[in-house]
Amino acid sequence: MAVKNSTAKILGVSAVEISDNSKIGKVSATYVSQNSCPDCPLKNNGCYAEHDFTGFTTRRLNAHGIEADQLAENEARAIDGLSGYLPLRLHVVGDCSSNERAETVSKSADKYRARHGQPVWAYSHAWRDVVRAAWGKVSILASCESLADARKAFTRGYAAAVVVTEHKSSHAYKADGLTVIPCPQQTGKSANCSTCKLCWNADRLYKTNSVIAFETHGRGAKQATAAVLNILQ
Repeated sequence: MAVKNSTAKILGVSAVEISDNSKIGKVSATYVSQNSCPDCPLKNNGCYAEHDFTGFTTRRLNAHGIEADQLAENEARAIDGLSGYLPLRLHVVGDCSSNERAETVSKSADKYRARHGQPVWAYSHAWRDVVRAAWGKVSILASCESLADARKAFTRGYAAAVVVTEHKSSHAYKADGLTVIPCPQQTGKSANCSTCKLCWNADRLYKTNSVIAFETHGRGAKQATAAVLNILQ
């Protein structure tokens, strides 16, 4: 069935039927104010969502000043309004920083998945505070700035994604007891998330001790690289 593009706008939240983000491909997506985010070393310090075209959306959503609990409720409503015909990327910008907020959003993600069997995936900086179970069947990856933190995320039941300053190789490699897979979209092995699909199966990544590595990118890459290097010192 052909999917018609549309955008649902609820205070502090935007949900699109078909993303125009070339990295993630032809998928549905949600964007949420950064008020939903936990403390993050990249916030106002190179976060990709604060620059380029996504930055315009981020600033508009932030301007509403909606609190985190309400943002989770609003995002759930926005997800409920999507058709469910495409895979869904949660939080191109934004997060859920408490168990209750993650549960609110994941319940709507469950309903989304049930409509047409499409996967739902996301990344979260709140993995230290939010239990993995709160995300239910969402393919959720802990967002980390070091392999040491990725290992900690694994002990909490999360698969992980790690930010790196540069890819050491275009091929998977072993490091600190983990298999590091450079993002295939960034290394030219895949056109986008729709063709790659690795992050759509966090359970498999978890079982194989694999992490996805994302090189700092976008107009804030220099800031993000400096922030990551500072963490690694």
